[in-house]
Amino acid sequence: MEEEISLNDLFATLRRHLGKIVMWSLLGLIVLGVYTFFFVTPQYQSTSKIVVNQTQQTGQAITNTDIQTNLSLISTYQSIIKEPIILEEVINNTNSKLTTQELSNKLSIQTDSASLVFGVTISDADPYVAAELANAIAETFQNKIGDILEVESVTILSQAVPSVNPVSPNIPMNLAIGLILGLMIGVGIAFLTEFLDKRVKDSKLIEDMGWTNLGAVLEMSHEELKDTRMMKQVRVNMDNKSQLRRRV
Repeated sequence: MEEEISLNDLFATLRRHLGKIVMWSLLGLIVLGVYTFFFVTPQYQSTSKIVVNQTQQTGQAITNTDIQTNLSLISTYQSIIKEPIILEEVINNTNSKLTTQELSNKLSIQTDSASLVFGVTISDADPYVAAELANAIAETFQNKIGDILEVESVTILSQAVPSVNPVSPNIPMNLAIGLILGLMIGVGIAFLTEFLDKRVKDSKLIEDMGWTNLGAVLEMSHEELKDTRMMKQVRVNMDNKSQLRRRV
């Protein structure tokens, strides 16, 4: 029974502060919306896909061991792509103003544990720059990997193309986060306000404290107050005074 009463009190508190909760929810939605649309720079991604074969072709069929050897070297290729020996040449070939560290931060490698194919992905605020850098990295890796490791072949399976659809920010998710955060803040403030309010709101608290309830004074609305006997008598007296003034 106590849990039911506590649940009723909970919903009663939420109802009393419903306006405040709605206001904070809308405020959170608006703040995250403004931040997303006006302060976050959209990011675009482009990917160039590469396959590297290290097995020397001697006329024999490629065995499963050969494939596993190539797969184990994928992580090595990823590390090499992010090294200055590759990135510096990419920056020079594209006349980019980025540093090697800045370019490395924009670069990510997409891999599949069961495939020899991996993707070189660039994220940038300009979709055309992203595609240009991704293609330049793939081509530079293709040209220079033979000087670093003994490989049979490097093939660029697909070149990066500009994508006009941004990958970030995620507008629906950001708006949902703003709404939820605002809702949480509104609910928190509602319960904090209720906790700090020490006024006695009903007779139950008096009974729980073991005090004697001496009575209650009911609050009357303005319409109810107008219909009371006292107010009617006041209006009659005022009318009588008005009549006397007019006679004088």
